[in-house]
Order: sequence, then structure tokens, then C-alpha cells
Amino acid sequence: MSNPELIRAEIRAGRCKGHVFRDVIFKESGLDPDVPGEIGYDELDEFVNGLLSIAEMPTPTVDLTAEMVEFYKTPARVVVELAEQVNWEPDDVFYDLGSGLGQVVILVNILTGVAARGVEIEPVYCEYAQDCASEMGLSRVEFVEADVRDADLSSGTVFFLFTPFKGEMFLQVMERLRVLASTRRIRVIGYGPCSAEIARLGWLRREGEEEGGEYSLKIFSSYGQPPTCR
Repeated sequence: MSNPELIRAEIRAGRCKGHVFRDVIFKESGLDPDVPGEIGYDELDEFVNGLLSIAEMPTPTVDLTAEMVEFYKTPARVVVELAEQVNWEPDDVFYDLGSGLGQVVILVNILTGVAARGVEIEPVYCEYAQDCASEMGLSRVEFVEADVRDADLSSGTVFFLFTPFKGEMFLQVMERLRVLASTRRIRVIGYGPCSAEIARLGWLRREGEEEGGEYSLKIFSSYGQPPTCR
């Protein structure tokens, strides 16, 4: 099944999702999924990039502010790990805040089946990502062109950040998530330098053991809605 178009057709038909998709992408990239990879990009990224790329990467049109971080793709191995480490519920809604070309959102949806949305301020990235999702018939994937500080995040239950912004902008977005977490339990997943900043927030607690460096997934959970006094 080395033909990317054949794999896309299998995804559209619903036959290449979940563990089937995971096995296919590792096999086609020549890697063992049970052997940990090095930090950074490898053959899995090369294969996934070819599979999910429908055209050349578009040239960005938005001038980033000092607190916005330039787009970098999340390594595909990290997204597979994310999909496997989170205890997903059928009604979960995954958000990638600063979703770039949409690969994290698309991969999470294919691997888990949950509804997945990306929020991205760059319009050409949003259009590219939505076209890619439509090409593979992913009806539960959506991309929203917006500043995360203004976007509607109310349906989200799991939020991912690959350090898309910093400083005051980061704090403003985290405050929006804190308000959301006052109504229900949410999870926040950090990758890269933002994880240390997330860990300092008093309304989140780390899930799992403290291990791995800066470039390893860190999953945090809110305390959920406080009990009602009676």
C-alpha cells in the first residue's frame, strides 16, 4: 500500500483508521513502532508529509507579533504518542491551538476518531489544512481562521499546544482555558518550552510520571467543576 493515493482512498472509505492507520504509516516508513525514536523528525515524518501534503506549502501572509512563534510541524511520532496516551471519550473534542498546516488535527482524528479542530491565524494555512481534510473525507475535522484569544473554544475538551505563542498572549489564552475549566474537566497537552509554563498554572495538575525533557509530551488535567454547595 505504498501509493499515497491508495492510502488516502482507504481513509476516505473508512478502512484505514485507528490502529490500522498507525500500522500502515510505520510499515511504509520502515520503522518499528515499538522502538523509541530520537527527538526531532525521522522517516515517519517524511512519509506522513507526503501522505498529507496536497500541494506545496503556501507562503504565509500574516506578520507575526513578537509573542507569536514561527510555525514548526509537530513530529509525527509525537502525534501518535499523543493519540495513544490520552484516555479518549467518544464525545471529546480535540483542539490544536496554532494548528499550522493541520497535520496534528488530521492525524488525531484518523488515529482516534474524535472530533478535531484547529485554530490558526494564518488564512492560507487554514485553507490548505481544510482542503487536505476534505480530500480524505474527514467530516469531523474543522479548521478555524482566528486569533486563539478570540476563537470559540467552548466545545473543546482536549487542547494541544506546540509552543505557538508566549508571554502575555500565552497567559491570555491560558486564562480562557481556566474559565472553561471552571465549568468542566479539560486536559491541556504541552510540547516544547510551553510545557514548563503550563506546569506553573495552579489550576492544572500533571498526569502520569514526571519524565522526559522539554521535547516530550506533558499532559495536564484541570480539577473540573467545583462541587455545588447545598
